[in-house]
Amino acid sequence: MLHRRSLFLFAFSLVWLMSSWAHAEGYEAFKGLEGTLRIAGGTAHIPVMQALAQEVMTRHPSIRITVAGGGSGVGIKQVGEGLVDIGNSGRQPTDEEVAKYGLKLYRWAMDGVAVVVHPKNPVQSLTSKEVQDIFSGTLTNWKQVGGPDKAI
Repeated sequence: MLHRRSLFLFAFSLVWLMSSWAHAEGYEAFKGLEGTLRIAGGTAHIPVMQALAQEVMTRHPSIRITVAGGGSGVGIKQVGEGLVDIGNSGRQPTDEEVAKYGLKLYRWAMDGVAVVVHPKNPVQSLTSKEVQDIFSGTLTNWKQVGGPDKAI
């Protein structure tokens, strides 16, 4: 396990490196560090994080980084329970989660979500609430949002 001060520097460096992606000088932030960093949670970030983790480990063999998915809730829970060092989440943790686990939040990326329907679907627009209700399973038929009587 990395020392706490090193862990913060390590995590910050990983985040910084992700934002600067392929700049070789970014990897120098890991020079002299050793240990393991465990990351789990939201799946949208996994491909980028795995690629960067592999590059860091190749350049600095004394560092081991594991990246696992499981979803935002898993990332929040596992970091809160001390099972991982960084818990990725594509959603804002609830007030209850923050209070229960004493989480410190660091925003490093924003997910973009686009809603796309087939061109033959007559539904031309959806409200934010309707989109929320579709993704939560509350709305299950296009008829509920002005479309044909077909399952979403």
